[in-house]
Amino acid sequence: MQPVYFLPKENFPAFLEALKGLGRVYAPVKVSKQSYSFKAVEKASEIAFAALRTILPPKKFFYPPSETLISYDDGRILEYQEEPEFKVIFGVHPCDLAGLGIMDTIFEDGPADSHYVRRRRMSMLVGLSCMPDKHCFCQSMGTDCPEKGYDIFLTDIEDGYFLQSQSTMGSAFLDGSGMTGILERAREAHKDRYKEFWIRRKDAFSIGFAPDNLRATMDMEWDNPVWEELGNRCLSCGNCTPVCPTCYCFDLVDVASLSGDSGERRREWDSCQFTGFAQVAGDFNFRPGPVDRLKFWYRHKLHGFDDAYGFKTCVGCGRCTVSCPSGIDDIVAVVNILQSSKKAEGKSDAT
Repeated sequence: MQPVYFLPKENFPAFLEALKGLGRVYAPVKVSKQSYSFKAVEKASEIAFAALRTILPPKKFFYPPSETLISYDDGRILEYQEEPEFKVIFGVHPCDLAGLGIMDTIFEDGPADSHYVRRRRMSMLVGLSCMPDKHCFCQSMGTDCPEKGYDIFLTDIEDGYFLQSQSTMGSAFLDGSGMTGILERAREAHKDRYKEFWIRRKDAFSIGFAPDNLRATMDMEWDNPVWEELGNRCLSCGNCTPVCPTCYCFDLVDVASLSGDSGERRREWDSCQFTGFAQVAGDFNFRPGPVDRLKFWYRHKLHGFDDAYGFKTCVGCGRCTVSCPSGIDDIVAVVNILQSSKKAEGKSDAT
């Protein structure tokens, strides 16, 4: 069993300095009245510890919105391989840890994406506990507790943090001489407050749904009138996809010089909600309307990966709900409507 530690809050600046000794530290920073973003930090005072969700999830560090894959110059084709700097991503909440775990599975499944894998291996994930708001439903998706995916996890127990490690790198950092005088071994009182926090957090969720029949519900409610109602309000803006911790659709863009002798091929984030996403040669579109695209996105999130990987790709972070200008990406409300249908009653994913 890995040892657990207690970090007094007055020692956090020293803890941060030790993290900076590993590499550049990124953490949630307030960028507007209600918005937060992962940015490089130098001082503890810059970190927004109470930030619940950042605009973009931490996937942006390992799967950037735009990146060069190959370049060509005077007939030579060169594969571009970035040499990433080591990064410490601090303040990753349980739902985002689950999202990165899903991304790891997808991008490391053979053949592995070398660009993603290289960046992930040059990183440390430091998780941080949080309390849910009215948009959080990670409890329904089973991603509310940090079971795996972190190197170090900090649980706020009022006067300090309860620290756990789950990797060789995280354990080596906490057990190292650099933590002398900064950490102390967790006592029984700390462990009791740790348990109390997670019980209190479990009772703090205000929204959710029964997760055991999502596949059956989506299959049987494919023609439910709610899809038409929501689709007719969809702007096809694609906001819901870049903010999602597990959306990874991309387009390949060739950018040539004016002479045409050189250029590069870039991978850029795309969205299944864009009108032309499913358009193929011959001007045929598999999902021509917003109703088709919206249903596809919901199905992809709620059971599209069950057969291949055995997990759902929604982690319940609430970003899509918050970012949707039309108010149609309230997954909890939609699922509850579908589950209340007579066809979905009494069915489970096992049937």
